[in-house]
Amino acid sequence: MRKKLAKDYYQRAKYRIQGLSFFYEIGDYADVVRMSQEIIELLIKACLIYRGINYGKTHDAGGQVVENRERFPEFSDEELSLIEEISYIIRKDRELAFYGAVDIIPLEYYKQKNADQAIAFVSQIEQIVDKCWNDTAIGAEPEYES
Repeated sequence: MRKKLAKDYYQRAKYRIQGLSFFYEIGDYADVVRMSQEIIELLIKACLIYRGINYGKTHDAGGQVVENRERFPEFSDEELSLIEEISYIIRKDRELAFYGAVDIIPLEYYKQKNADQAIAFVSQIEQIVDKCWNDTAIGAEPEYES
């Protein structure tokens, strides 16, 4: 059952990646940022679930990958640090990009440069996390059981 959930998270992240271009093209940079955070969260959590790691109730699960580095031998120390850093950085924009605030209107606040950075973060995380699946594909037996 865990493998199915991991596969679901991974696949939904991939679907969302395809949707980023729609929001980008219409200039909805706030939703590009918000969706990018969701994508990164799903990709990281898919890997954690796949490896049998309980990440708790958090939107910033990057630190869990670092704490369980022995479960991810395919990730370099630099990649582990990048996962943790990007997850932390983009997590801070999660609610703001979606709800805004009295003095921050998301469609006005988020600019193309913010969307470009968020998309670059997605690309970096996707490239790293895909290694988690590359051994024998999504349906493969996880390396670690719990």
